[in-house]
Amino acid sequence: MKREMNSMKRLALTVVAGAFGTLLVLPFAHAADYEDMSNDASQIRHDERGIHHDREEQREDLENGNLGAAAREQAEIQEKRADKRATERDLNRDLNNSDYGRRHRGDDND
Repeated sequence: MKREMNSMKRLALTVVAGAFGTLLVLPFAHAADYEDMSNDASQIRHDERGIHHDREEQREDLENGNLGAAAREQAEIQEKRADKRATERDLNRDLNNSDYGRRHRGDDND
């Protein structure tokens, strides 16, 4: 009987400790999500600036008749656009899978 009581106490303490540990770790998990989303948004802005810069260089190359350089700029633009789209998809996935996205879409059922 005493042995069963000790086992039950040990089980209860394990469950309480696990729940407490989860509560302690949860804010750090959310902080990592927000940091990842912030990094994605920053990368998107960086890609947009790069695309704008490459478009200006391409325009100059075309004005100066340098078609080879203009074609290389076009390839860079396409690569940066693909990177930007991939980052946007990642950011959208993060937003859809986070509490942040649910709150801002009105899906919070609390």
